[in-house]
Amino acid sequence: MIKTASMIKARAYIYKEHMESAILSIAKSRVLHQTDALEALKDFEPKVKAVESSERLFKATSIISRIQALLSNVEETPEPSIPELKVLNNEEIDSIDQRLSEVEQKYAVSGEVDKRPTLSNEDLHKLLLWKRQLEATRLVEEAKSKCAQTEKTFIIEGWIPKDKKEKFENAVIEGSKGYCVTSYLLPAQIGGHSQELAESPPTLIRNPKIAFVYEKLVTGFGIPNYFEIDPTIFMTFSFPLIFGLIFGDVGHGLILLVLSLLLFTANKKGVRAPELFEYIIKGSPLLVMCSASSIFFGFLYGEMFGSEEYYHIIDELIHHNVGVSSHEIVEKVSKNIELTLSGIAGFSIPVPFPFSPFDHPTLLLLVSLYVAMLHITFGLVLGLINELRRENYLEAIVGPGLWLWFYLSFAYLLLKYKSGIFSAVFQDINILGVYIALPACIMILARASVHGIDGFGHALESLISSLSNSISYGRILALAVAHAAFSKILLMMLEFEGIFAIVGWLMWAVFTFLLILCFECLLSFIHTLRLHWVEWFLKFYTGDGYKYEPLKI
Repeated sequence: MIKTASMIKARAYIYKEHMESAILSIAKSRVLHQTDALEALKDFEPKVKAVESSERLFKATSIISRIQALLSNVEETPEPSIPELKVLNNEEIDSIDQRLSEVEQKYAVSGEVDKRPTLSNEDLHKLLLWKRQLEATRLVEEAKSKCAQTEKTFIIEGWIPKDKKEKFENAVIEGSKGYCVTSYLLPAQIGGHSQELAESPPTLIRNPKIAFVYEKLVTGFGIPNYFEIDPTIFMTFSFPLIFGLIFGDVGHGLILLVLSLLLFTANKKGVRAPELFEYIIKGSPLLVMCSASSIFFGFLYGEMFGSEEYYHIIDELIHHNVGVSSHEIVEKVSKNIELTLSGIAGFSIPVPFPFSPFDHPTLLLLVSLYVAMLHITFGLVLGLINELRRENYLEAIVGPGLWLWFYLSFAYLLLKYKSGIFSAVFQDINILGVYIALPACIMILARASVHGIDGFGHALESLISSLSNSISYGRILALAVAHAAFSKILLMMLEFEGIFAIVGWLMWAVFTFLLILCFECLLSFIHTLRLHWVEWFLKFYTGDGYKYEPLKI
């Protein structure tokens, strides 16, 4: 999950006579992400040579495109019953070519295949059978072009998951009838650090099903490279929490939960929809978690449809039936957390819940800064772990290590002095020197000594972004206040009397759906994603990996 699947470099030396059947067997096992074998064996040229593309590849590709044209108007193509797949020889391909021409003539109308009548079941089965056989042949020929060869041996290599080593070996032995030798290398064993980066293994991400949508958000930024942490699991928690801070409201959260559960049910039943709505249906698990978070923070804010009055009515009903008050529980838990944190830190760390973002925006700004400090610090810790995993110990120190020291010093002052941080820093030269100037100067000098002028520039960028990225989390305050303001404006429509009351309720329902549940929900999603992609990812995540794509039929 946090670490991508461990990979090893596999190489197989196979007797020439069995090469095609061996590739077919490897493709059926679906474990080898093939790489260019000759690239790793350049030192052995000319005894080791490239495999030139054969005429069969071009013939097979051409015939497949013709078959695909005939099948283009077929809505559903059943899976044909195919005997054991094999690599077709030139005579068999020529035979298919001739028989395909007869089928094309049979269904051609005015010389245009597009106007052909419906294919018969017999011809449809033949076309599907030929297509599968030719695809297997094309796959083998394409795989051979990445192999290397000696006078009597073919060499195929690539990356396989470490736990699939036995499966790969069995596939090679079965396909080559035992006329083979295999060897394996770990990524760290491939020619030292610089070459290791050049031969970075493909990435195979393994996450639980619940994290599927968040994995798509991560890979939308970029696929994690083999040597860095996959942040999907962490995002499964942080994304809904930040979304809930922005969109916190018990009433709106409940409506969003009902809608997202309906979408989730539709997704489970395989309901098809236009492309835009297809994304929403596929993302329904994320919406379910975000709506639950909205309800949770709605209780912390004490708001329901933007009204504290409606919230207290619900709270009294809960108190009357269950015997507990959610408002009192939130207040009590917040006080206990505040006492604990303040006792550990040695100074006051307010935990202000419950409060209304609209009435007390400064308290939400404080909470936003807490989120910023935790999120950015965690990102820098992950960046430090990434460098240590790569064994870049010097870079770990001068990069995320020193940045983490500076940021923790800055966060400490922000927690202790809060809005009075600037006056405190400039009034006491010791605070400025020890907590700001010292880590900043060491970071600049260390990076400049290692990376030259580029290091100096990156150090200044890190110092500036420490402040700018923290302030960027203030968008939580801005969006939450906007959400509360729109909610309160819409509540005015419920104050209409007489016959206009029905109109007011209808207008409230329509605008709540369009403005709050559609527009504001989308806006909250976009800004939550931005805080992850920009303010968080850039502390530790490059996303410059490439996907593990094994040979397969």
